[in-house]
Amino acid sequence: MVRLDAYLKNVGLFKSRSQAKRCIDDGRACVQDRIARGSQGVHIGDRLRIETDTQLIEGEVLDVPVRPVARARRSDCFRIDRNEPMAAEILSFDDDA
Repeated sequence: MVRLDAYLKNVGLFKSRSQAKRCIDDGRACVQDRIARGSQGVHIGDRLRIETDTQLIEGEVLDVPVRPVARARRSDCFRIDRNEPMAAEILSFDDDA
């Protein structure tokens, strides 16, 4: 089992596990429409909703890697169904990764 905070970092939605944990601790991450905990396990087929300072991301878990994956393989692990800006500035999660 892979923890949610580790999964978010491994698929490139956050640059570090501590950033992912902060988002989860602030109540801005949901799994299956329920507010998530960092220690919560992630499973194939889970629906995620993540709010960052700049974006709202919703999607489905396709694979659960135990280590960070290459940028080219990230779409094999998480399918983004909705990615909307929450502020005027849009940041890419892939910058400087």
